[in-house]
Amino acid sequence: MGFFREGESMLKVVIADDGPDIRNVLKKILNSISGVTVIGEAENGRQLVEMVKDMQPDIVFVDVDMPEMNGAQAAREIFSVNPNIFIVFATGYDSYTLEAFEVYACDYIMKPFEVERIHQTIARVKAWKDEIERLKIIERMASQMGNKNMKLKIQTQDSCNIIDIQDIIFITREDRKTAIHTSTGVFKTNESLEKLHRRLKTENFFRCHKGYIINADKVTELSPWGHKTYLVRLKGTKETVLMTLDKAKEFQEKYLID
Repeated sequence: MGFFREGESMLKVVIADDGPDIRNVLKKILNSISGVTVIGEAENGRQLVEMVKDMQPDIVFVDVDMPEMNGAQAAREIFSVNPNIFIVFATGYDSYTLEAFEVYACDYIMKPFEVERIHQTIARVKAWKDEIERLKIIERMASQMGNKNMKLKIQTQDSCNIIDIQDIIFITREDRKTAIHTSTGVFKTNESLEKLHRRLKTENFFRCHKGYIINADKVTELSPWGHKTYLVRLKGTKETVLMTLDKAKEFQEKYLID
């Protein structure tokens, strides 16, 4: 067992593989690493999803080819439960690596396992986790400075980004991800529109449609679009956004002066 340094946060791991021998090998390697503990083992994808809900691990090591629900399918369900979890695919097939990254796996390891490769994966996860904690502190400090200087932390496929709130133009759903359109680019995350709206602690952000959140400060034009819909144009983008009739009335009462 590796020596655990005082003050080091313990990484909780769940392993999923239909082969008990494979699980045992991986478990021994992981438990030998400082600051890592294996808290559960699953033998299929469905069991893994339930285990993640109950145990709330930091990382899951999951075999791609499993019965009942394969690793990629399980990963998608897991992200709907916890978009901040780290998923590492374990596979014997190179062809699975692209599918792994399509569901935001942070890494993949090939069978048979190499001890040094697993150590590298854990070191990478620890570094990312430390960075996320640092960014949380920055976000809390920014929120104390008032809405104008607030910043939003967004975890994307391979990094964490800090976005100035005032740079956000609108937010929508694209390719099964939530896309945050800003004056500096588009950032995609697995976080839902609902959760993002709750995190944006300022009245400037308006849920104008089930598929859109807009920055009220960026709105330049509302024009009828069909029977019960408006088309919204915003500063800083050529993209247009939809607003329902009911929301258009609410928007005018809340933000517009006649």
